[in-house]
Amino acid sequence: MRFLGLLLRLFSYLYHLALSAFLLGISIIAGTSRQPLNLGMLPFSEAQMKLGIFALSVVGLITTLLALTRVFKYLFPIWAAVVVYLMFKGFLFSTYSFPGQDAFKAAVFLMLGALIALIGAFWVLKPRRGRLYL
Repeated sequence: MRFLGLLLRLFSYLYHLALSAFLLGISIIAGTSRQPLNLGMLPFSEAQMKLGIFALSVVGLITTLLALTRVFKYLFPIWAAVVVYLMFKGFLFSTYSFPGQDAFKAAVFLMLGALIALIGAFWVLKPRRGRLYL
């Protein structure tokens, strides 16, 4: 059971670090290129899209790094739940339409990964004994 918890925590940390870094990269590229972003699955208006994505990426990086370093781990499950909520609401319960079957499959895998990462984020709150600090 400890090994499963370690794997879930590692996956959760890596998933949210990768997601936050990806969002940060998108926001930096969009900010420097002066091209509007068209991400209909996110709850931001076109005028607020770049700032919203940048804010999400910074919050994600900070909460993940705080949990990873065990400085403040209680924000991490909240962040993971917000990610799951935004993905499900944006992909399934909005006016967003998928351009093809492959895009839908990719979104399903992203949502499945977010659900597994949410389980790992809750596992972060479990008290640990021994020398495993992840």
